[in-house]
Amino acid sequence: MDDGRIEFAFTPTDGERIEPPARYFPTNARAGRWLRSTEITLGPPEDVAPSYTVVSAGWMHTCAIRESGELECWGDNRAGQTDAPPGTFAAASVGDRHTCAIRESGDLACWGSNEFGQTDAPDGSFRTVSTSFAHTCAIRENGEIKCWGNSAYGLNDAPDGSYTAVSTGDLHTCAIHESSGAIECWGLNEYYEFDDVGEVQLIGTGRTDAPAGRFTAVSAGAGHTCAIRESGDLACWGSNDEGQTDAPDGSYTAVSVGGVHTCAISEAGESTCWGSNSSGQTNTPDGEFTAVSAGSFHTCGLRDTGAIECWGANGSGQATPPTD
Repeated sequence: MDDGRIEFAFTPTDGERIEPPARYFPTNARAGRWLRSTEITLGPPEDVAPSYTVVSAGWMHTCAIRESGELECWGDNRAGQTDAPPGTFAAASVGDRHTCAIRESGDLACWGSNEFGQTDAPDGSFRTVSTSFAHTCAIRENGEIKCWGNSAYGLNDAPDGSYTAVSTGDLHTCAIHESSGAIECWGLNEYYEFDDVGEVQLIGTGRTDAPAGRFTAVSAGAGHTCAIRESGDLACWGSNDEGQTDAPDGSYTAVSVGGVHTCAISEAGESTCWGSNSSGQTNTPDGEFTAVSAGSFHTCGLRDTGAIECWGANGSGQATPPTD
């Protein structure tokens, strides 16, 4: 002010300037001396989106973990697969019609469809979990793999040893051995689908034929599998009727396999997807991501701000994250 005073006011997020009655203060005000003012109440902005640390997309539902550790799910709930239990969680994985998550204590919690026992989680402490069509696998603290649910094609016959990562596909599973970095896969090697007249036809083979080498990440889908080598290069194998194994060149930090499409994040943070685009599931938006999860017909990515963005099929609201 011209008379040597300072005017105090502030503008909240709604844009309306607030000017308390006693808002002029001398420029020589001393520290520790209180001056009279009116009460001002500050609250969180209403338009700030929730922030997440983990996201997992499945068939027709999606789950994510908030920064607070709380788990939130949305989309189809006909089997109770989005009825997340209370508590705080460190990891989550979404399957077709069931979901599993690891509590901060290390205990497992599973819910949703259980016709094959895929939600009958074992006791103990686990560090990672992966769900799929009707079976689930998780890695104990000692590196041992435990699988349960649909036991067809030896799906629950996990190999002995210590592993760092495991990923369940529809009827196969792959894991990374801790000491060798090699990928081991088990289950059905062929991939079949029903044709237009309801007859079963062979679509592809080789989804359990993992290539040699050392890997840092692996993701199994319906009929194909992809992994990241220690060099950062992508390797994909199995069914390729929609180009889902035609991995792009470059160095990548994360990969996620969906039904018949695949997504990965480059070292620059860019997300790229390839394969079937029947529902727009490979139409990746611009910008950087820290994580990506490919579902059956939709994909969700996690921005470095903690915001979730989804694209693709949304018939059950699976691609519409919460806004508050």
